[in-house]
Amino acid sequence: MGVIVKSESMVELIDGDAAVERVATGFSFTEGPVWHPVERCLLFSDIPADVIYRWDATRGVTEFRRPSEMSNGLTLDGRLRLIACHHATSRVTRTEADGRVVALATHWQGKELNSPNDVVVRSDGSIYFTDPTYGRRAPHGVPRQQELDFQGIYRIDPQGTLHLAAGGDYPAPNGLCFSPSESFLYVDDSVLGHVRRFRVRPDGSLEGGEVWFTEEGVG
Repeated sequence: MGVIVKSESMVELIDGDAAVERVATGFSFTEGPVWHPVERCLLFSDIPADVIYRWDATRGVTEFRRPSEMSNGLTLDGRLRLIACHHATSRVTRTEADGRVVALATHWQGKELNSPNDVVVRSDGSIYFTDPTYGRRAPHGVPRQQELDFQGIYRIDPQGTLHLAAGGDYPAPNGLCFSPSESFLYVDDSVLGHVRRFRVRPDGSLEGGEVWFTEEGVG
């Protein structure tokens, strides 16, 4: 096992002499790893198994939540609460400190979201997530008809209101991340094999969306 380095800046994040170690195996399809800096543990989804797992150096792998509504992307907000995207129920949820699971987004203009896939949180508390259709077919979701006629990128503002941040010609918006300054949001499209770059306005809305990177041999 190893890591292919395509940018010299990678060595600023990871020691070039660091060894790759497999800490767990035996899963079906893992996604959404997020590190909890206080509890010193890794949370991650196994979508077909319908489980969120927890790994730490002392206990190894344990089940954090079963069923998980076939969760995919996971992240933490500024208060270290778990934010999760769910394929089986088309929801984005937040887990409160007392363990309650609260729905943050389920529908857009009266129609059920496709299957929220990946999620990031901005420093002001805004939540951005992608909404392709992978969770509406087996084995990574529950087969059912799509209610919306597009795949979009959404924003939940700090007051909890859902906004369509970008829609249109996005067959499969998937992974997303901010630039260090949060001036740009990068969004991968798995079908087209490219990454788009959006400028983030002061109010959190997006503009632009030009193709920033295209993967060779895809699309």
